[in-house]
Amino acid sequence: MTDIAEAADAAAAGPGNAPEHDAELRSLHTAARLIAVALTVAIVVAFVAGYGILERPEGLTKMVGVGLIGFAGSGVGALVSLLNRYAAGFELDDGARSPPGAEGEVFQRRIAFCFVMRPVLGLLIAPLIVAGVSLFLSRHETFTNSVDAMTLASFIGGLYAKSILEAAKNAFKVVFRT
Repeated sequence: MTDIAEAADAAAAGPGNAPEHDAELRSLHTAARLIAVALTVAIVVAFVAGYGILERPEGLTKMVGVGLIGFAGSGVGALVSLLNRYAAGFELDDGARSPPGAEGEVFQRRIAFCFVMRPVLGLLIAPLIVAGVSLFLSRHETFTNSVDAMTLASFIGGLYAKSILEAAKNAFKVVFRT
């Protein structure tokens, strides 16, 4: 396994990268991989636990399940973003990019913490979405009595939690001209 990781590091570093950046690149590769594994484990645990909890009839317990599935959905969004940045390259502490000339969003040390925290947005947004559906739909009993419907709404709410918050912030700015 170490040989594979070292080969991946060498291939990702590519020709023309300065040797003084080797340790930093290895550190960034390791950080990205650890975050990806941690997100994957957290997503699976949250989704399975959330789905199991949703099968129980109690209201508060259902909201915990909804939150966990939202956490999983937002975790998937973070994982996809992390993998896209990882595939694009790295930005080193001195601003240099590896591979040289890498464009777009790349993985950097400053953003790592954000990937770990992003699932929390889903944990908070998914219950709001389910509560909103329950509040504003006249026939919400069909929705709230369906584990599958609540799972889907929670997961999608978590997946788009970041976008939902950005849209709400922009709407607030437009309405109140702040």
